[in-house]
Amino acid sequence: MNEAELLQELMRRSAAGQSQRAMARDLGLGRARVKRLLAKLDQARNGPAAPLNLPSLPKRRSSQLDQHEGLMKELLARYPQITAVRMHEELQARGFTGKYTVVRERLRVLRPQPTRAPVVRFETGPGQQAQMDWAEYDLDFTQEGRRRVYLFSYLLGYSRRQYFYFTESLDFAATVREHVRAFEHLGGVAATCLYDNQKVVVNCWDADQPLYNTRFLAFATHYGFRPIACRPRRRWFTARSMSKGS
Repeated sequence: MNEAELLQELMRRSAAGQSQRAMARDLGLGRARVKRLLAKLDQARNGPAAPLNLPSLPKRRSSQLDQHEGLMKELLARYPQITAVRMHEELQARGFTGKYTVVRERLRVLRPQPTRAPVVRFETGPGQQAQMDWAEYDLDFTQEGRRRVYLFSYLLGYSRRQYFYFTESLDFAATVREHVRAFEHLGGVAATCLYDNQKVVVNCWDADQPLYNTRFLAFATHYGFRPIACRPRRRWFTARSMSKGS
C-alpha cells in the first residue's frame, strides 16, 4: 500500500487501541517507522497546515468488548481462520451482549495480516534493457479546466535512469516521437525494451506468441533494438520472459 493508505490504516488501528508494537508486527514495519508515521498524523491534525488533508484521529472510547479482547487473541492463536460470526458466538457464550459488527471490526484489527511475497528485481547489464510505459492523468489546467493527459516513461534497467514526458495522446506518432526523445536524452538505445501490450506495439497474441505491429517493428529495426512484450494478464515481467523475449 502507498503512504496515504498506510497512514489511514495506522489511524484506524490507533483508534481501535492497538499498540505501536502490534501495528509494526501486523503490517511488517519497523517500530521506528510506525512511530514516525503516527507523529506525522498528529502533526497533520494539530499543525498550522495539514498537507495530507487527513481527518482528525478519533478519540478511543471504551467498549464492553475490551474485557473480552484477551479471549479473542487466544481464540485467534488457536484458530487463525476463525470467522467473525463464530467469534461473536463464542463471546456471546461468555456473556458478551454487543453487536456482531463490533466484533467484526475488532477482529479485523487483531487478526495478523498476511505478508506479501517480495518481488525480486530482475537485473540486467549496462545498455541491455529498458522498459517503456504509458500512464494516464486527469489534471486541472488554468485555462482549459480538467483534461486527460498521458505520461510517457522510458526506464533503463541497469542504471534506473528515466525519461518522462507528458503528451496529449498516446498514439503511434506520440509513442515513436517520445522514444526518439528518450534516446537523445539518455544518450543511446538499450538493446531490448519491455512493453505492456499497448496496441501501438502488439497487434494481438497467437499461440502464446505476440504478433507485433509491423510499423513499430520497422521503427525498432531502424534504431537497433528488440521489443519484448509482456504476456497478457501478467502483472510483472518474469526473468524467463525477459531473458527469452517471450
